[in-house]
Amino acid sequence: MSKTIDLQVEKSRSLIGGYRAHIDELRDKGVNTQQLDKMEADLGRLIAAGEQCDQMRAQLSEQVRQMNEILQTVKDDFLEQKKIVKTAYEQPQWQRYGVLDKR
Repeated sequence: MSKTIDLQVEKSRSLIGGYRAHIDELRDKGVNTQQLDKMEADLGRLIAAGEQCDQMRAQLSEQVRQMNEILQTVKDDFLEQKKIVKTAYEQPQWQRYGVLDKR
């Protein structure tokens, strides 16, 4: 999980634990166990969502790596093919073969 999520989970758990330990003192301030139970449930959902995002990031990272490999292959092939025309013909003729370079 991200550092932001980790820190929030840690702070929230600490707060919930402290509130539960002193719930009798906090009831007259509007705090109840249902609120704390909801906060804990929300933390569980946050943790699950964070883990899902981590998995998606890992998958995306792998997909981007594969795409970059393909891109490099396409660029290399392009340069190799373009070189054939540039070395065999004069610059004014390059455009006939799809080579748009001016130099």
